Order: sequence, then C-alpha cells, then structure tokens
Amino acid sequence: MKKRFGNLIRVLVSVGILAYLFTGIFRKEAAERISDLDALPWGERMAKIWTVGPLVLADVFQQVQPFWFVLAIACIGVVVVSATLRWQWILRVQGLHLPLRKVFAINFIGLFFNSFMLGATGGDVMKAWYVARETRHKKAEAVATVIVDRVIGLLVLFVIALVMMLTFWERVYDDVRLRTFTIFTLAFVAGVVLITALSFWKGFADHLPGARGLLQRLPRYETMRRMVEACRVYAAHPAVLAKTTAVTVAVHLFSMLAIVCIGQGLRVTSAGVTDYFLYLPIVNSISAIPISISGFGVREGMYVTMFGRVGVPGAEALALSLLGFFANLFWSLAGAPFYILHRKELPPPDQIAREE
Repeated sequence: MKKRFGNLIRVLVSVGILAYLFTGIFRKEAAERISDLDALPWGERMAKIWTVGPLVLADVFQQVQPFWFVLAIACIGVVVVSATLRWQWILRVQGLHLPLRKVFAINFIGLFFNSFMLGATGGDVMKAWYVARETRHKKAEAVATVIVDRVIGLLVLFVIALVMMLTFWERVYDDVRLRTFTIFTLAFVAGVVLITALSFWKGFADHLPGARGLLQRLPRYETMRRMVEACRVYAAHPAVLAKTTAVTVAVHLFSMLAIVCIGQGLRVTSAGVTDYFLYLPIVNSISAIPISISGFGVREGMYVTMFGRVGVPGAEALALSLLGFFANLFWSLAGAPFYILHRKELPPPDQIAREE
C-alpha cells in the first residue's frame, strides 16, 4: 500500500511539474503572438496558451534533421552496449558467469521496465531477479551487482559534474545556484567515498558499542549482511573497478554527445559544446534523484533553466530534453521482445516485490 501511494505521489509530482513547466513556456510563446493575452479572462487565456504553445513546440520538432537524430540514437546505442559490458564484468567478480547474449537480454528487460513500469517492480529489481534465477538463486550477490553498477554510474556522473564545474569555475561562481550545487556535489562524493570505505572495513560495526546487536534486529539482516560481503569482494579487484570506471566515463560522455547531436539537428546556435558538457552533467545528476517517474518534469525543467542561461529559447530547450528521452526510449522499446519471450518465466510482480 505504501509503495502504491509513493508511486501515485511521484506520478502526481511528474504531472504537476510538467503542467507548470509547459504552461510557462507556452504562455511566453503565446504572449509573443497575442498582444493582449494578459487582458483576456483566465479561461480564454489558458485556451489560447494551450492552443498556440503546442503548435510552436511541434514546429520546433519538425526542424530536427533526421541525420542528427539518428546519430543521437546511435550514441545511446553505444551507451547501452557499454553499460551491458560493464555489468557483465561486475557479475563475473561475484562468480556469476552468464553468456553475453543473456546479459544483454536481461539488461534490455531492465531498460524496458525502467521506462514503462510504474509499480514497485522496477528494472533493477527485474535484473537482479533474472540473474538470481539464472545463477541458482544467488540472490544477495545478484542484488549486489545491481547496486554496485548503480553506485559506480552515479558516482562517476557526479565526479564529471564536479570536474566540469571546477574547470569553468568563473561561470559557476557567478551563479548562486550553481555554487550551491557544487557544494552539494562535493558533499555527495565525499559521503559516497566515506560510506564505501566503511563498507569495505570488515568488522567496523564491532568497533561501535551495541551496533552489531542493533543491526541484527533489522529485518532481513542476513540478506543485507551477504550483500555487504558481496560488495566487499570488489575491493580485491581494483583492475575491474578501474575498467568499469573508465567505461562509465565513456557511457556518460556518449550520453551527453547524443544531446549535442540533437542540438545540432535542431540548429541550436546559442549553446556551444562547452555549455552542453557543463550543464548536462548537472541536469543528469539532479534528474537521477527519484523525485518523479523517470525524471519527467525535473529533467525538462532543468533543461529550460540551464540552457536558458545561454539564450536557448524555452521551446528549443524543452525539445532537446524530449528528443533525448525519445532517443533513449528507442532502445527501451528493444527490451519489449525480450520481456515478451521471458514473461512466462516471471512470477507475479507482487511476489517479486515481497521477495525483495
């Protein structure tokens, strides 16, 4: 019940942010075309806004050059392939040796669920379940691989954002919100490093009076203990960690390069390459926070806010975000056949949620 309520709240937040964002952008576009817009009654004014605005956005979409959009989809394809290889390396550290084709299939199912399923059974849960099933139910180890994969991806993203903000410190210093985000990013990176170090410190809880007994009273303590032990295995494989980190950097760079291609396709001239590589890590970092479903609304608002600083019109910034989402959606749709072929192997979603 709580999970359903939480999902409902996230849907409402997504819809609310999108409605507010679209109304603001459409109002600005309508005001440029209707001189007495503000003098109209509220109902008529909103009707004009939601008549003119979508037409303007549709015009922006029609301007995109197919070559650049296809190139953006290809960049996301590189991201998907690289992320799959990275996860296979992480799986092997746990002794989970799956054929590459099987890892691809499971990863595509995860992409499909992350994009289309709003319930408790998310893509990461499905990936862990499938791996556990394929490897004689090594549940804790399977979940650990998904956690480590996520943490590496998120940590590298924040580090890239931090490096870009420090590189262009003068621009960041002149913006109060960017300075605040820099401090937040530093705190996050420091926190993750500290938590990771403590996790790798075997017996740390025994050095704190009463900590071990408190942990043992937690629900599913044994499963959590096995997961922590599984995560500690990676400390003995620095070469794998280095390799996965390098691939993760490439994953994020190609993800941002896809948006650069879309910008070229839309003929966005007011934003340079530097602007993309400064703003996109920030946008992606904030969008990764699970505020709304798939980052909807939050991501679009960040695009409009960030790229508006360099003169990109709201409709173009919104189109950048939406076309980037569609490029990712193309590869998520590729997970549908894998899901359909393996659907009979799945227990009911509620059962998977209970098992997690």
